[in-house]
Amino acid sequence: MIRLSGSFSFSSFPQRVLWVRRAFILVGLIVLLRSLYMQVVERPALELLAERQHNQIKSIKLQRGPIFDSLGKILAVSLPMNSIFAIPGEVEDVEKTASDLSEILKMDPVVLIKKLKAKVAFTWLKRNNKPQVSEIIKEMQLPGVHQLVEYQRFYPLENLAAQVMGFSGIDSQGLEGLEVYYNKHLMNGKKHQFDLETINLIKDDNKYSGGALKLTINTQLQYYVAKELQIAVTAMKAKHGIAIVIASDSGKILAMANIPDFNPNHFERFGQATYFNRAVASVYEPGSTFKVITIATAIDNDVITPNDIFNCEKGAYQIQDRVIHDIGKYEWLSVDKIIQKSSNICAAKIGQMIPRPVFYKKIRDFGFGSTTRVGLPGEVRGRVFDYQKWSETDVATMSYGHSISVTPIQLISAINSIATGGILLQPYIVEKVLKADGSLIPQKKRKEKRIIKAETANVVKNFMVGVTQKGGTGYSAHIPGVEIAGKTGTSKKFNSKKGEYTSENFLSSFVGFFPANAPKYTVLIIIDNPRQKYLGYKSASPVFRKIAQQMIQHESNINPSKMDELPLPIDIKNILFEQGAVEEINEKNLPKTIKSIRSRVINKTMREVLKVGTQTGLKFKILGSGKVFSIQSSNQLPYDYLVKLK
Repeated sequence: MIRLSGSFSFSSFPQRVLWVRRAFILVGLIVLLRSLYMQVVERPALELLAERQHNQIKSIKLQRGPIFDSLGKILAVSLPMNSIFAIPGEVEDVEKTASDLSEILKMDPVVLIKKLKAKVAFTWLKRNNKPQVSEIIKEMQLPGVHQLVEYQRFYPLENLAAQVMGFSGIDSQGLEGLEVYYNKHLMNGKKHQFDLETINLIKDDNKYSGGALKLTINTQLQYYVAKELQIAVTAMKAKHGIAIVIASDSGKILAMANIPDFNPNHFERFGQATYFNRAVASVYEPGSTFKVITIATAIDNDVITPNDIFNCEKGAYQIQDRVIHDIGKYEWLSVDKIIQKSSNICAAKIGQMIPRPVFYKKIRDFGFGSTTRVGLPGEVRGRVFDYQKWSETDVATMSYGHSISVTPIQLISAINSIATGGILLQPYIVEKVLKADGSLIPQKKRKEKRIIKAETANVVKNFMVGVTQKGGTGYSAHIPGVEIAGKTGTSKKFNSKKGEYTSENFLSSFVGFFPANAPKYTVLIIIDNPRQKYLGYKSASPVFRKIAQQMIQHESNINPSKMDELPLPIDIKNILFEQGAVEEINEKNLPKTIKSIRSRVINKTMREVLKVGTQTGLKFKILGSGKVFSIQSSNQLPYDYLVKLK
């Protein structure tokens, strides 16, 4: 008899078959459930993946709307540029393609090879290329290499009002300044739809996709302001400079400058700190310019009269553990002389006389502790502590501009209320918001509020005129024949490491308006941490005077009687010529005969030929490489001439 080793027995075989069947059924169920899951749950994601792999739709941002100054001059515009991309699966010879492109695109061939070998449906090679580059690549007819029109933001006036304008990135998305604040409006939320399978735009529109902005900024005045501010900051070895000019009767911002500035066309070359618009986003202790607010509050609430006289303690006055000093050792000063001589001691005494709830309310009425809603990103509120937390020292020092933090835009708005007869106007920088077709989008009515009596404003204005007269701290702002109302300011900067105010760092300022009898312009100058001439009357006041002189001399350019309507849409070529980006195309520039053309291009390189094309407006079809040896008229539209190189 044959015996089988092991535990196997024929009697257990049916059970083993049963278990195998069960296993097959279980596996089948798992496969079925997975299939159902993919069909129902993962189907949308899989379809999207398939679309990306086989028929990718690429979204390209449309053209941003333009930004103009108050006279219709272009501050920002989007220009059509050709961007080069590849579909790696279509590239036949990666190494040769990379070699051919590297010189034209000025890119490392190793980088290009990596891009062309990438396991993706789409890859950018180089975006926003000049037309000459685009033409050359088009002639090369490289398999898998394509191009499409994108839009590059261009700032014709470069650094001018850079912190106000801000900039947009390579995908036309606003990143800083007005570009980000009005991004939705300028973009209008639309995109190009680009089909990678057919290499065609699904939707194209040559008009602006977004709306336009017309600003209150006057570029001529902005130039004067920025120039004088730059000179002052450099000469005084200061850290920063800020200047704001507003139309006194309306609150329009005519100029807003920050030094250092930057070129938004090449924003990546500058540090992020330079993007910061300190005119609205920085806070500082205003120093003696705040005495105007203290004295206006006291007079308006009948705490003092304009004829009162105060003891100035011969230059030193102790409150609790603090000794307050004046530069001059004055004995007695009337209220107008307190402003003219800028007495800290007398301002502190007047501040202490004002009931705290009254003082606090009036400070808030002047706009401190709240944003002005000027229409710029990053605006902050400043800091005004609740009056219930004020100590005697706080009240005293706040009266001459310490223990309170304000923004430059808040201060100029508050002082401008003296120029308007006691009415606080909302400052603004965008005059009009327009749709893509040029029609006006209605804006909310700008706020205005009476905060002091007209009589009070008139009295304080006359006090401020005395500041710029002989004997006043702001005499360096004086202009013969023009009555100027102003106030100097010098404040020590708080050293957070030492926990005290030091005599090492100062902030100097001057704020004023002119002509005093019928104010047109209000101007604020701030010089941050000047290493030379740190007092306000030595640093900021002279800058005010120089800017005011320019404004008086060129007033017809600042405030024209009639403004042209905005030209929408804009002719891009005219923009480029107007801003000096290309040379004028006229009869003088155009060669008359092929002989004169030949003399300009024979033995020239491809780059030199393209430059001639830019200068003359002629289009060349270029064949070969090296230098030009032949030129003839072209019968192939849109080319004017056929140029051969070897």
